Amino acid sequence: MNIKRLLSFLFVNEYNCILCGRELPVITRYHLCSGCYAKQEVIGADACLKCGRMISGEGQYCLDCQNREMSFDRAFSPLCYSGGAASLVMDLKFHNKKYIATPLAKWMTDKFLESGLTPDVVMPVPLHAHRKRQRGYNQSELLAKEIAGGLHLPIDVTSVSRVKETLASSKLQGGRQAREENMKDAFVVLDKGSVAGKRILLVDDVLTTGTTANELSKALKKAGAAAVYLVTYAVTREKAPIQEV
Repeated sequence: MNIKRLLSFLFVNEYNCILCGRELPVITRYHLCSGCYAKQEVIGADACLKCGRMISGEGQYCLDCQNREMSFDRAFSPLCYSGGAASLVMDLKFHNKKYIATPLAKWMTDKFLESGLTPDVVMPVPLHAHRKRQRGYNQSELLAKEIAGGLHLPIDVTSVSRVKETLASSKLQGGRQAREENMKDAFVVLDKGSVAGKRILLVDDVLTTGTTANELSKALKKAGAAAVYLVTYAVTREKAPIQEV
């Protein structure tokens, strides 16, 4: 066994593709082989100027953001939530593959840097204490620590608490209204002095309806935050408009 294969065997997390598991001929920034990288749905310039979702039609905003007020200022995601990106989010969130937070955070950092925005602090979307105990970690906090390091910014994991144990979105019925009611008053700002006047970069794994980020941003803005940005690894697609028949 040559030294390269020995290293690959000993340090599989670093020398293998995080998606398919194959050995990487060359270590890549996002730890994906060329085949898996090519299959990712990368979000380019045709993204909503509010939520960062890929726009299917014309205009600068997706249909959802045209008809809904969001409390965060801008949101960014490098990938659509589908295929390999969705699998990696699930691996990080539910399968204890904490090591993939590093390459995922690098892609998120690169995407946010394209915006030219200058936040003051990085803040992960908090988990409720009970859920964090069950899972053993907060995947958003893992991502936020990497992003804060990449941006050379402080990280704040204490100023906000998730005080309401919300139901998983998959268990809800009733669409957006049910999600909004589920998330209502879920977050409390414990240290308003640390938030007031700050431009905050929120970090989460995926943006679906935006209800969680919206509720947290609302609490931060009420506490005096100057701006709230959001970066996630992936975002769901824009829903097609209902066609009248």
